[in-house]
Amino acid sequence: MAIEARSYRNVVVAYDGTDGARAALARAAAVAGTEGASLTLVQAASEESEARRSLDEAIESLDPSLAASPWVVTGPAAPGIIAVAEEIHADLIVTGSRARGQVIRTLLGSVSTELVQNAPCDVLVVHPPSE
Repeated sequence: MAIEARSYRNVVVAYDGTDGARAALARAAAVAGTEGASLTLVQAASEESEARRSLDEAIESLDPSLAASPWVVTGPAAPGIIAVAEEIHADLIVTGSRARGQVIRTLLGSVSTELVQNAPCDVLVVHPPSE
């Protein structure tokens, strides 16, 4: 089976400041830089100003040639990320893995699992280097 080469124009990265999110951001920035794609960092939070500050700091750490923008959503993370991806017609969602055990993942759910199952586009799950 041949694997289709993909080109990405709009990349969404789920970002919450964790090691997994930082690894996802690095991978998403690499994809966006290579493809010339726009990059949207999405964070689900109840405190918008704090989340916006976190996203702005993350964007400042990126190569300034990248077209990156922040987006804060309220409510559960996965549905919010999916809604943003749908609204901006994302081609790819990049998310980190928190490496929780199976029991915790079963009880709490997994954002990455929900994204893989429900996203309107490709999803890349990135594991932090320590995994």
